[in-house]
Amino acid sequence: MTIVSRGYDGDKDFDRVRQLLIESYTITHRIHIWWLERWEGFRFGGHAQDEITGERSWEANVRLWEVVGDYAAAPKLVGVVNPEDGRDFFVHIHPSFRHIEEEMVEWAEQHHEASRPPDIDHWPLSTFLREHDVERAALLARRGYRNLGQCGYTRRRTLSAKIPDAPLPDGFVVRNICGADEADLVKRAAVANHAFNSTRSTLQTVRVLQEAPTYREDLDLVVVAPDGTFAAYCVIWFGEENRIGWYEPVGTHPAYRRLGLAKAMMCDGLWRLQALGAAEAYVGVGTGEAANRLYESAGFSDAIRDFHWQKTF
Repeated sequence: MTIVSRGYDGDKDFDRVRQLLIESYTITHRIHIWWLERWEGFRFGGHAQDEITGERSWEANVRLWEVVGDYAAAPKLVGVVNPEDGRDFFVHIHPSFRHIEEEMVEWAEQHHEASRPPDIDHWPLSTFLREHDVERAALLARRGYRNLGQCGYTRRRTLSAKIPDAPLPDGFVVRNICGADEADLVKRAAVANHAFNSTRSTLQTVRVLQEAPTYREDLDLVVVAPDGTFAAYCVIWFGEENRIGWYEPVGTHPAYRRLGLAKAMMCDGLWRLQALGAAEAYVGVGTGEAANRLYESAGFSDAIRDFHWQKTF
């Protein structure tokens, strides 16, 4: 058995990374770094403009590790390194092949060093870990990374537990968007921009997100105000293979906050997930008190701490 690394090769490898994330969770029943919502959101959300232009410049920064050999029908993908936001990297590894992690981290460091501008003296590189990954933490510490502290939580709840009652104010309703209705997509882009003080969402980027393999129109939820405005929204990613639902993102228009809209919408989503056969649901969140209180009130009481690690070259 031989393990080799190579560059990323488009759609074929995109699907193989998806399968690696599904298989890893099936074995460990833990989300170590990314799950489908983050991998698909990385391409069809964060890099939606690349999908529109066809450039996909991010692909040049992804590296794969495969098992090859005489007895293998085809190479087996066992590891992936990918960047996010320029100075962050993520290592995804099959649980049976953790012995190659150091080689993967070393590649990420060398790749980062090669991109350093000539006039920059300090060139930090970051990665992120969940608290249960003590093996990765030991590796990073040994290679000179510092734990900068907690940066958020991965919150989880089981779908077998009672879903809270969360009534809406009079005149508000929760529904899923109609992907064939351009007016819905325009309003969906608008509420995303208002919720996160952004201008990135457009009719075109919403349509790109709909191309993601795990995206489901029936789990792209909005709260509609009495005047027809979209007051809050969330996207739930449901992986049938692992029976997991993941909320990403969840946002409320500033003019409609503190009305209980997000909780009602999330609970509506929990009922939908339960009907689909989901066993558990996740949501990622920072350390802010209000957001964590919201998610805990919707039953996401199992809070796994996430930590920021950094090395400066």
